[in-house]
Amino acid sequence: MWRLPKNHRILYVEPPISFLSPFKDPNVAFKKEMAQKGLRRLNENIWLLSPPVIFPFGSRFPGINRINQHIIAKAVNKAVKELEFQKPVLWTYLHTSCDLVGKLNEVMVVYDCVDEHSAYEGFNPRLVKAMERKLLQKCDLVFCTARGLYEDKKPYCREIYLSPNAADIEHFNKALHPDTPVAQDIADLPRPILGFVGVIKEWIDLDLIKAVALSFPQGSVVMVGPVGANIDLSLFKGVKNVHFLGHRDREILPQYLKGFDVCLNPFKENELTATVSPLKFYEYLATGKPIASTPMPEIMDFAGLIELGRGQQGFVKAVQRALYNDSEEKKKERLNKAQENSWDSRAHFMMSKIEPKYRSKVE
Repeated sequence: MWRLPKNHRILYVEPPISFLSPFKDPNVAFKKEMAQKGLRRLNENIWLLSPPVIFPFGSRFPGINRINQHIIAKAVNKAVKELEFQKPVLWTYLHTSCDLVGKLNEVMVVYDCVDEHSAYEGFNPRLVKAMERKLLQKCDLVFCTARGLYEDKKPYCREIYLSPNAADIEHFNKALHPDTPVAQDIADLPRPILGFVGVIKEWIDLDLIKAVALSFPQGSVVMVGPVGANIDLSLFKGVKNVHFLGHRDREILPQYLKGFDVCLNPFKENELTATVSPLKFYEYLATGKPIASTPMPEIMDFAGLIELGRGQQGFVKAVQRALYNDSEEKKKERLNKAQENSWDSRAHFMMSKIEPKYRSKVE
């Protein structure tokens, strides 16, 4: 949204939390506090809205989702009236919006599909697929971040495009700058530093991380990012060279990436990750650093620039190759590829599809 043309006013509605969320994840307490802030301005053309707390299990029971979307619609309509928006576009990332369409006086609906929601733990897969198909049939435009998602959603759409994830190239390029310091809490760790940046959830293969740590006892494995409430880290008991640092502000992530010798992309191989365009991968590319990854359909086009390995032994060997066999030529190619995969380029492509269709509806 930050990259869209500034002549478009944007109301960004933050993902809602449920009454159950603080019990599942103590970190949600902060979000709950934010929910009290309501509508506020971010910059010249973007406003943020924290919606009211909703009921849990909306992705298990359709009746609950209809109630939740009514609650959200009421809050959004109030904000839209206050901002004096006219003929808005509803742009959604959530399958639950199937019951929101038509409640906001929108003239156009865009669905940006970034994940296979039906594969998430705790959801009713059949219901989620049905909800999403209902949404797809109501949409004017659909964008998908992965080929697998594109092929799966295509039969239910009027108009659909592939638009993979990307990165803030300028920001993550800072890892290359001489004046960017290495983050203090990793600066003195034993090398090599093999690092990961991102949310540590059920799709991250922690067995691979442990295998890497045991294979590089003289080095350090650094995990930067919040750990999901249902993630068990007990397998790292006694493994002293793995460091879980928790959440770090986005602004200082280049300082951590600058200290990495290899960037790790250790996704599990399953239904969810088969249709994921990993955001962190593009951010890694923008640093120019060597990358070791498990095979994922959405990154196979970059196979010549990164190291791939399946299973614990294969992934460890990929890390070894990334560490010892990289070259300046590969680094330059990664940086060039990163420039092709910027958020600016993605926003330009998406708006080239949205604006003509919008004009045809309002003229």
